[in-house]
Amino acid sequence: MDSSPNFSNGKELENLDREELLVTARSLLAEAQALSVRIAAVNEVATAINRSLNLDEILRVVGKQAKWLLDFEHLSVYLLRANSGRFIKLIGSSVEFNELLIANNNSFHKALTTGQAQLVKQTSPSDFLSQYTSQIILPLESSKKILGVILFGSTQSQAYNQEDLRIGYLLALQLSSAIRNANSFEDLNLLYSEIEKEKIKSDNLLLNILPAQIANELKSTGRVKPVYHPSATILFTDFKNFSRISKSMTPERLVAELDYCFSYFDRIIERYGLEKLKTIGDSYMCCGGIPKPNLTHPLDVVLAALQIQKFMELRKQKKLQQNLPYWDTRIGIHSGELLSGVIGKKKFVYDVWGDTVNLASRIESSGVAGRINISQATYELIRDSFDVEHRGKILVKNMGSVDMYLIKGIKE
Repeated sequence: MDSSPNFSNGKELENLDREELLVTARSLLAEAQALSVRIAAVNEVATAINRSLNLDEILRVVGKQAKWLLDFEHLSVYLLRANSGRFIKLIGSSVEFNELLIANNNSFHKALTTGQAQLVKQTSPSDFLSQYTSQIILPLESSKKILGVILFGSTQSQAYNQEDLRIGYLLALQLSSAIRNANSFEDLNLLYSEIEKEKIKSDNLLLNILPAQIANELKSTGRVKPVYHPSATILFTDFKNFSRISKSMTPERLVAELDYCFSYFDRIIERYGLEKLKTIGDSYMCCGGIPKPNLTHPLDVVLAALQIQKFMELRKQKKLQQNLPYWDTRIGIHSGELLSGVIGKKKFVYDVWGDTVNLASRIESSGVAGRINISQATYELIRDSFDVEHRGKILVKNMGSVDMYLIKGIKE
């Protein structure tokens, strides 16, 4: 039977205690105002935490603002991670966290595994943080995925009711959204970071293959136009009796020795601003005056050649002391016009072409072991700076007789 008063009879309504109605109305109004204040506080917290994409900042704001929502002595958040969890105490005394305590089938575990809010009016010894008699444990969920839980605790028995649970639920919704956004932002930053790392690796790899300005042109336009250089200087080196001596060495030792020598050559030519072009077997090739033209390229190349000559002579002396086979080095240099450019679509090669390149190779192969052999063209460009010895005309395959000179050293 319905025991509610029947207000259809106006006479009965007049008989009610008007004072009691007034008290009831005031009570309902106060509850409505209190609820409105709490909902407004939830909205303020939501606004504050959604201004940040930093998870630690979001949790700091929650810890600061949540005191307007519920009466609690402890507030903490447990966030799930890939292989473990992260427990963050926001408000309350220090807590010794133990993963085993949330593995039991207690209220904390239920909220974490089922996604259902838990209103605990009286904790049991098996409950997590059982020192707090009353608890509200709310799952943090986004896109049907449990991110963790938020826990409110009080030492007062039955401190919370369903209304408190609903207010906490509203906060949990907002916090879940903020955590999801923060995690997405973090994942995006990690992705950007990885992309940037791969880009740096790619750029560095490209710079190991191509000169910087050529690499930039290739990246910006997708191709490299051939460039005519009216004056550049080519240097070739190779090792005398390389094939015969290499037969007495293991493949590993042969490669290690070549790598040691050519790596040192790399450091020398970098010091003089030359561009390494390639190595083929025991032959090393570099060039001065490309890709950026300069007026000092013949001097730079000869100075680098003197450094290479000195290094290989010291290497020879060390090998002799150890009774090990050694290589005598031939160095050939020629100056003139040439074309430079990039060939290949997948494997890029920066290279040079022209009669200057061909003659430079012949100058090297016609050279003297342990000496620096230069052409007439290079001699005319460096004669004021270096002492030279004229070898006379040397017959060159397919090119006739060519005047050649040996570098003796830098002039006083």
